[in-house]
Amino acid sequence: MNEKLWNRHYIFILTVNTLNAFSFYMTATILAKYLVNIGITVTMAGFIVGLFSLTSLCCRPFSGIMADRLNNISMLKWSNILMGIGTLGFTITKQVPLLIIFRIINGVGFALSGTCQIAFASRHIPKNKMGEGIGYLGLGMVLGSAVAPGIGLAIAESFSMNVTFISSAALTLIAYLILCFEKDIKQKNSDRKWISLSELISVKAIPYTLVAGSFSFVNGIIASYLVLYAEEIGVKGISIYFTVCAVVLFIIRPVSGKLMDKKGIRVTVLPGLLLTAIAMFMLGRSRTLTMILITGAIRSLGQGTAQPSLQAGCINAVGNEKSGVATSTYYLGSDICQGFGPMIGGAIVGELAGIAGYTALFSTCGILLLCAFVFFFFFSKKKAAIRN
Repeated sequence: MNEKLWNRHYIFILTVNTLNAFSFYMTATILAKYLVNIGITVTMAGFIVGLFSLTSLCCRPFSGIMADRLNNISMLKWSNILMGIGTLGFTITKQVPLLIIFRIINGVGFALSGTCQIAFASRHIPKNKMGEGIGYLGLGMVLGSAVAPGIGLAIAESFSMNVTFISSAALTLIAYLILCFEKDIKQKNSDRKWISLSELISVKAIPYTLVAGSFSFVNGIIASYLVLYAEEIGVKGISIYFTVCAVVLFIIRPVSGKLMDKKGIRVTVLPGLLLTAIAMFMLGRSRTLTMILITGAIRSLGQGTAQPSLQAGCINAVGNEKSGVATSTYYLGSDICQGFGPMIGGAIVGELAGIAGYTALFSTCGILLLCAFVFFFFFSKKKAAIRN
């Protein structure tokens, strides 16, 4: 184990993480439009786009086993190959069955990449700096979500959408080449032939996953219904909300990681849940862009404070040697909650028409976060009592 956080292995994986994030977000904003432009129905385009999340969800448990048993660097190389192939596939065919196959390939590669990155990084992050290390590692995704969509759209408008796909694939190639300079590490349990339930889902990680899932539920609601809510109340320019959130997350994640390492997980997670709950209650009652942006900043402050700590808590609870299954359990919960969020949200908005429906929806998110607050308050208190 390295004593310094900023060691060569950590910097390598941080670079790969950022490249993969940019590769993903460059195409995320144009994919549905591209599919419609080539003659595919809106319904089928939505299905193809959604396959990515479904594929990732199905792959999560197995990606954890692979991360714990196989060479992480080799698996990361293969994940970038799969993501590159999946992205390039959209430039060579317009046939729906083939597009579906390429989308699935992309999803498999992305799921494997995310789990292996965290598993590899956790083995090179000092235990007393796990929160800080995980916090920095998430900045690649934050930066990618804030900057890459604009880059992808600019390339598509200046040249073509195919050039955006090719550029996205080129980033996975660069990541692959960087990984060629990193040594493979043989895992201790690489010779095992049988798969146990504990390798698919980590029981010790579930409490942290449940709490993190409340944030993912909110993310799904925001992504699906914020724009519709803004239209309902007549607010223009709502896209800046996501920029504000990204900026706050970028600032707070490293700070919150350091705070967790020094003061403990309760100091970051409990205030984070409370702040996010307050933001959601406020959002449902906001009627101006300024107020909505304020709720976005508060939400990101809370979420950016709590989420890295919860992910680090998963790994610390399970141990570095099983960081793969800890990470896959964490992401599995996030995938499920983010997927079910919009479904439940649709039922609420459909039942209560107009502004009242959105107020009830965002208030439901606030209530869920308060329930998570109560659960984690007693869970972490009991955990601390056992240690003492």
